[in-house]
Amino acid sequence: MRVIPQVLSEENFREGMAAISAQLDACREDGTFAGFDGKTLYYESFRNKGSRGVVVIVHGLSEFTRKYHEFAWYLLQQGYDVFLYDHRCHGRSCRLTDRQDLIHVDRFSHYARDLHCFVCEVVKKATDLPLYIYGHSMGGAITAQYLARHPEVFQKAVMAAPMIQPLTGNVSPFVARWGLTAWLLFGNGKKKFWYSGEYDPDFPFSRSRDTSFARFTHNKEIRLENPCYCTTPQTVRWVQQSLVLRRRLTRKGFLKKIQTPVLMICAEDDGMVNPVPQNEFARKCAVCRQVVIPGTTHSMLCGSRETIAQHIQLVTDYFC
Repeated sequence: MRVIPQVLSEENFREGMAAISAQLDACREDGTFAGFDGKTLYYESFRNKGSRGVVVIVHGLSEFTRKYHEFAWYLLQQGYDVFLYDHRCHGRSCRLTDRQDLIHVDRFSHYARDLHCFVCEVVKKATDLPLYIYGHSMGGAITAQYLARHPEVFQKAVMAAPMIQPLTGNVSPFVARWGLTAWLLFGNGKKKFWYSGEYDPDFPFSRSRDTSFARFTHNKEIRLENPCYCTTPQTVRWVQQSLVLRRRLTRKGFLKKIQTPVLMICAEDDGMVNPVPQNEFARKCAVCRQVVIPGTTHSMLCGSRETIAQHIQLVTDYFC
């Protein structure tokens, strides 16, 4: 078992994060690359001398590169270079509608195609070290699609709280999927989904899935500093595409294509994604091992100090 760096506490988080940011700035490179259709996407990388490998981070819905800086620093301390980027309609990357805050994608597979451009045009051109991938939530689903398409690229993969299927409240996922699919025949898929909430700068900590108030406040301040990080509502097309994922990602033919060893880390009390499809994926995928962290919610990297330490331990022990 590897020795894990000291995780910032609630009390010293602000001061500690300022020190981490200064250290990251000293080894950061950033820039843009072209997605599969030529759209401009933003990326960052953090590199050290003598690294053992590279971890590519694939963030989740409404997230962005800066939200993962603390995690990136912990990975650097464990001897890994880190590469990460903003998805289309997220962070500093391109927008596909006339609203800066609206999240849209024509096909969910486009995310995986963008990821391949990132790997080929940025990561592989910068290093020949062994590659590992970490995908959270929506990023976990993107990771699964990528591994099925390109089983030879990564040594190992971690899918954290993967969005195999989002929760749909009191509406059956089947009814929601077919209802939206039918609506798209007559409507504009780039319109905001009716039940998708707008960004709320006063959104309370008590309603979030975070359990670290310090990290919740830090990420809130980042969003308030720059509107590009305030992406929240989704289009009708995005929601429809998210609801067809389970059928695609849990097919036996799809799962047989995944040859890269996968560690799926699930939250006991997720509250954002459906745990049943996660279990189905792990059960059917021959190379997947599933671990559930007790007492955790969807935002495990914005959890307690103990949760974050356990999460990092699982990830780095697996990649080692």
